[in-house]
Amino acid sequence: MPLDSTGWSNRGWLEIIEFILSMCENGARKTHVMYRCNLNSKQINEYLNFLLDCGMLEKIQERPISKRYIFKTTELGKKFISRYKQLAELFGKISPPSIN
Repeated sequence: MPLDSTGWSNRGWLEIIEFILSMCENGARKTHVMYRCNLNSKQINEYLNFLLDCGMLEKIQERPISKRYIFKTTELGKKFISRYKQLAELFGKISPPSIN
């Protein structure tokens, strides 16, 4: 993640989505994703609901009688990750325009 002058990265929503989908490729609990992505509970709920609605994530009950769920990246989500990486690589080869 690129850092700005304060040492903090300024992440865009597409970057956050790619990170969430990457974390969930093998399945992950919501709290684990939330902490790794450095999001609060409201933000993670919004992102997860968006990704579920888009069909990029699926929500799987951990055990038949458990209240815990695992979020797993779908094939569509994996396509997003692949395309995102292609674009990031393409734009990494050129300098962005200076906006002053």
